[in-house]
Amino acid sequence: MDKWIIKSNIGASVKLKNPILIEGLPGIGNVGKIAVDFLIDQLKHKIMYTIYSTSFPHSVFVNDGNIIEMPSVTLYSVKLANRHLILLSGDVQPVDEESSYEFSNLIVELAHKHGCRELITLGGIGLGTEPNNPKVYGVANSEKARDRFMKLTNKVNFKKMKADAIIGATGLILGLSKFKNMYGVSLLVETFGHQFHIGLKESKALLNALKDILEIDVKLSELDKAIKQEEKEKVKNIEDHKKVLSKTVKRMYSKSSDTSYIG
Repeated sequence: MDKWIIKSNIGASVKLKNPILIEGLPGIGNVGKIAVDFLIDQLKHKIMYTIYSTSFPHSVFVNDGNIIEMPSVTLYSVKLANRHLILLSGDVQPVDEESSYEFSNLIVELAHKHGCRELITLGGIGLGTEPNNPKVYGVANSEKARDRFMKLTNKVNFKKMKADAIIGATGLILGLSKFKNMYGVSLLVETFGHQFHIGLKESKALLNALKDILEIDVKLSELDKAIKQEEKEKVKNIEDHKKVLSKTVKRMYSKSSDTSYIG
């Protein structure tokens, strides 16, 4: 089996106008993946390529119909009024460093082949607690790229980053794109660094920045509903925890008061 299997849908024949690549793969808080998946749901799209690999985790997914699906990454094309988007999303990332380099270079090569000269990667900055108002920071692969994207939005702080490294495809795609003379930035949002945290609020912050940069009018009402539901569940979990704790404390004191001492 080949290490990289690329299934082309319309990828071999599609003609794109001034495309920009937007990457959102699983990572801290899944913030990038949630943001790109939201764009895929909201915008009319076509599948360009689906990528499978022996470097992806050695498991399959079981869907609602009890049919297995191989882990994969997909490139979609979206036609806007004056340009195209190439949206990169998927279930996984490569599991080792060498494969991460190979995969990231593959994505850059495919995007460049279709005339892509700009790209945005999305990711999270892991914090010890969940931020109430997550801030978005930006890093670029050149001063020209930084200055260009700074003019497009005021929702991203390009002055001081809170992290010293960007791990995985989010960082490597940005770095490798320099060798193709592509303008690239990474938008990184503060999020809770817990492995089970789902960063809905944080993804919304990324989407608000993307709306400025891409000049797209996507409605975030569905995401707002999901955020409100998540907040309700958090409050309920806290209240349930308080009730359990209260009952436990009462039970402890009750047992203590009934205890007989012999001396």
